Order: sequence, then structure tokens, then C-alpha cells
Amino acid sequence: MRGVADRLGVCQWFHYRDRETVERSVELLRELGVRRLRTGISWADDHRHDGPEWHDWMMERLAEFEVLLSVWHTPPSISRNQWCNGPPRRPADYADFLEELVGRYGDRVSEIELWNEPNNRLKWDFVRSDPGWSVFSEMVRESAARMRGLGVRTVLGGMIPVDGHWLRLLRDRGALEDVDVVAIHGFPEMWWPDRPNWEWYEHWRGWGEKVETVRALHDGEVWITETGLATWDFDRGRRGRHDLQGRMLGRAASAPAERVYWYSLIDLHPQRDAIEGFHVDENEYHLGLVEHGGRRKPAFGTFASLLGRGAAAGAGA
Repeated sequence: MRGVADRLGVCQWFHYRDRETVERSVELLRELGVRRLRTGISWADDHRHDGPEWHDWMMERLAEFEVLLSVWHTPPSISRNQWCNGPPRRPADYADFLEELVGRYGDRVSEIELWNEPNNRLKWDFVRSDPGWSVFSEMVRESAARMRGLGVRTVLGGMIPVDGHWLRLLRDRGALEDVDVVAIHGFPEMWWPDRPNWEWYEHWRGWGEKVETVRALHDGEVWITETGLATWDFDRGRRGRHDLQGRMLGRAASAPAERVYWYSLIDLHPQRDAIEGFHVDENEYHLGLVEHGGRRKPAFGTFASLLGRGAAAGAGA
């Protein structure tokens, strides 16, 4: 297993045309000493009239980092349910788009992630539009094969929950034959029985069990492409849990996976919608190592220390 500094990265999403957050993130990643960044390109946004221009600018600003590029969000015009979580009517369109991205950014992309949390119904409509996973399997199978032909490594978008039955289904349909990495997500200590859940307490038996579930079904690497802890205290209705965030970061960094990406770098802007809606789940707004206003949380310093930066990037800066 490689050292922590080589395995640990950060995940940060960038909203359409949010140049300010990109610029802030570049400076903070430099401060931390991070070289591995997971971010995304929205297929739907790229269909906007200035979508390619926006993504060109974003990828140019991120050129100094080793980027794991997660590609998802179906353009509604070609989606089977007319929403971004719907399968494309023609599965090969996704592979075509990935080939286009490799042509545009091939020298700036370390790996391409095939979708994000596909077994989450908010990210992929498996309830109505693809109940048997046949479209997803076909899409992944063709995309991974084409990327391998171009010499680009692929990562199957992170499962949450980690579901061996689902992964076996994809394997049996041949979807994993050319996939290099299977990704998982998990958010230990983010569980509340009567509130929106990120992880179920009764399902949590440590990172080792989740990683081994994947290793039993796939010969490639296992990456944790999202894990984190929100600094929001539901019981008190205010910010808190900073010490716990640091502890969860330390545990994730020691997980038996080849790579780990912490989610996220900067708290979500309080005036933006999260995936479930505007402040439906307050956790969505407090997952960063840095508050939206710029204050570094204690875990920012913890992260820097894990990368060998000492106390140079301490809390409260």
C-alpha cells in the first residue's frame, strides 16, 4: 500500500460558471499541498451554448493537479426521463462524449470516472427508467472498452451503499471487464434515524468490510472517492463536531484502499441548492475543510499534516 501522501486527495464540485470557487480552490489546494483532485464535468452543462468554453477554462485552471474526472448528468434532451438522472436513449452517446473529452483534455485527466453514485436513485433513475440496470451496464461496458483503447484508466462511479449484489449483477453482464477501479463512498458518523441519512449505522462495520466486498468481485483497485463528515450539529442546530471531522479524516486516510478522496474542500454556498433541494439537508452545506466565508476548520490542518505539511495550514487562518 502506498503512503498516505500519495493516496489522499480532495473532492470538490464546481457549479456552472462558478469561476470564483475554482480560483479559491486552486489556492487552497496549493496551500494544503494536494496534487490529487476529484471533480466533475456535467454532460448536461456541456450541452449549453457556452458549456465547452466553461469546461475548457476550468480544466486549464486545474492543469497542475492530477484530476480524476467524474462525468455524469445526462442532457435532458437525450435522456429517457428528460431529467439529468435519466439514462441516455442511446447508451453509446456517453462513450462518444467521453472520447470527445479525452480529445479536449487528455493530457490533463489522470482517470475518468464513469458516472457518480449510480445506485443512488437521485443520480441514476433505476426505479423507472432502468429497473434492471441493462442500460447502465451497456453504457459502462462500451465506455470502459473505448477508454482502454485510448489508454485512459476508468473508475466505476462510487457505490453508496456498497452493494455486492449490485456489483455482481454488473460483473455478470460484462460491464466490469475493462474497468480498472471500482469506487465506493461512505460517511461514518453521519447517521440520524429520523433525518436524511448518508450512512446507516447498522450497516457500518468499518472500511475494511466495504473494501473486501469489492475485492471479492473485481480484480482491480478499490478507491474511496467520497467520504467526509459535516461540521453541523443537528442536536444543537449550529456548527460543531470539528474534532470528529478530524478523527474521521484520520480513519479514512488509513483505510485499506489504494486511494481516498475527502469530500469536500469548501463548504457549499449557503444560497445554493443542494441535490435534494435548498437546505433540505443542512449537512450538505458543512462538509468542507474550509467554511464558505474562508475560515479554515481544524481538519484543514489535520489534512495538511497527513500530507507532510506540518502545522503550516492551521485552523482559523
